[in-house]
Amino acid sequence: MTTSTWAFGKANAYGTLRPAISSINTSQHSRQYASGLAAAFQPEVPSNGKPVRAQDVSASQRELFMDVLSANATRRDAKQYLARFQTPTSKASGAPGNPNGRLRRDQGRQEHIGVNLGGLYAPARAITDAPRFEREVRDERARVAVQQELHVALVCMSAPEALSDSVLDGLATTLSQLVKLDMRIVIVLELAGDYPEISIRARRTAIAEQVERFSQAIRRYSAEGSRFVTGTLEISDDGEVDVTVPKLILGPLKRGVVPIIPALAHTQTGQLVRAGVEDVMAGLTRALRGKVGEPGPPSGHATSTLLDRIIVLDPAGGIPAKHRSDNAHVFINLTQEYDGIEAELSQYAAWDDGVSHPNMYDQHMANLRMLSNCLRMLPPASSGLIISPYEAATSSQDSAQDSTIGTGTRRQKNTLIHNLLTNKPMVSSSLPAGRLSTGGSDAPPTAIPAATLVKRGMPVSTVPAIQRGQGWHVPANGISDLELDRNPNIDFPRLVHLIEDSFRRKLDVTHYLDRIRNRTAGLVVAGEYEGAAIFTWEQPPHTTDPSRLVPYLDKFAVLQSSQGSSGVADILFQSMVRSCFPRGVCWRSRKDNPVNKWYFERCAGSWQIPGTQWTMFWTGEGVVEGSERWGDYVGLCRDVVPSWADGRKPD
Repeated sequence: MTTSTWAFGKANAYGTLRPAISSINTSQHSRQYASGLAAAFQPEVPSNGKPVRAQDVSASQRELFMDVLSANATRRDAKQYLARFQTPTSKASGAPGNPNGRLRRDQGRQEHIGVNLGGLYAPARAITDAPRFEREVRDERARVAVQQELHVALVCMSAPEALSDSVLDGLATTLSQLVKLDMRIVIVLELAGDYPEISIRARRTAIAEQVERFSQAIRRYSAEGSRFVTGTLEISDDGEVDVTVPKLILGPLKRGVVPIIPALAHTQTGQLVRAGVEDVMAGLTRALRGKVGEPGPPSGHATSTLLDRIIVLDPAGGIPAKHRSDNAHVFINLTQEYDGIEAELSQYAAWDDGVSHPNMYDQHMANLRMLSNCLRMLPPASSGLIISPYEAATSSQDSAQDSTIGTGTRRQKNTLIHNLLTNKPMVSSSLPAGRLSTGGSDAPPTAIPAATLVKRGMPVSTVPAIQRGQGWHVPANGISDLELDRNPNIDFPRLVHLIEDSFRRKLDVTHYLDRIRNRTAGLVVAGEYEGAAIFTWEQPPHTTDPSRLVPYLDKFAVLQSSQGSSGVADILFQSMVRSCFPRGVCWRSRKDNPVNKWYFERCAGSWQIPGTQWTMFWTGEGVVEGSERWGDYVGLCRDVVPSWADGRKPD
């Protein structure tokens, strides 16, 4: 069973698919099976007893299935997504020393998710049958009520009056699919422009009209529909917005209803006024971050909310990037890049490309600032997505209208569903821009930029420090004075632990330090040693000329707990090619290393060294063209001595 099918099997818990689809091989048969899946879907019936249109339901569910299959979620992504369905249990019912309680817990988990897991989670019979001496635990704290966790996405939607009915329909399709994949939606709606000439009553009426348009579209694809929620926001004299009646939001969320909240709030004296959308988003973020709702019945669950995603649907689209040929930041590590992007956007005012309107810089900066403020209040795993509503709607509409496979065509991915399943951008931010699109690197954007994924991220430090745009240079005498175990800016024990955890093997520390002594070029550290890259200046064989020292990526390590959607590997690789060695660097990897696929996609070239187990990779230009440089690269990659203490084949 493929990973995408496995992930999509989770939707079974919410009545979306039948278990029969779990055996489909998505890599070969997803398209030919899709047309027949609609007959297997159960029609939905809303709470008011009026069924939604069958053709809309079947089309929506078919598209949900196809969108998940095309999301390209890895097994690690699927595990992280499925982990959210695990129900926490008390010690009394599932303590590690109570195998019967554990078995009941695992059987309950299978019933909850609607997937037959067989004996995957069941303890071995020899263990369960073994005699045990146990003492009953009477700690009352072990009998706490289980909480139902609602995973929430907060959506900021601007200028709905400028969107056509077909665009709203596409947005409604995708948002309804997110609800079926267990992501509850809260929408903040704001009109375009300031409209200072209209009264607050007229503004509320105009917003209500747009809410009704959007609600009609949502009802076509969701049995639960949406609700226009007013009277829950209060604004202080300094503009701070608070949620005063949270149950007006939490109540619909628990039933799968989409609350739509206008950017309007009441003052402390009861007057209705316009509230800044940034303040409304900040207030809702504070209210929804781990908010505990009304407790359920004695036999039921309490409810808490986890704000996982913040989605900005803005006609301005993603954050543009001047020095990328695809004209967009696909991923932003706020801790590392916020100041630089702010300075970069300030240059847009001087551009006259015939597309950008005068306020585009202000809008992009406002979106980035809003996400930065909201994500600062949330856990590091939470993320923000800035996307044009046209792009978000098109990813649904194109797939819905295309029922056949054209020769040489590929189905467009749904950006929002891909983000939900993987918490990653559509394309890796460390991929060379030239492999994403064509065009000059100095050209300003000529179209609406693609979606931008934003995370609070992590700091990135380099030793020695790098001046912007310069990188590291070869030592004049060919000898480096940087020593990893003696530099006060390096936590060497944590660095060793990181390497051993990443490679899953023991490092011969003494041998390694002796090998790289006087040749260490530098170190890049991501976060609190969640990832690191060590670089050296290597002397090619048959020469002692210091001018021919080659920059070499000696170690590239990421903690196992940080591998996947955290983006640590992308952050390290970007630092390597953009900051440390903009003119190029080389490295080697065992030719059967599964990581090589990732390297192949990002390198400028590769070469399997004859007579060895090594594949050489490099970035930069002129490696193949220069015979001397080529010989230096191949020679050092052939001769580097590994420093592992376990005697296994080197990586």
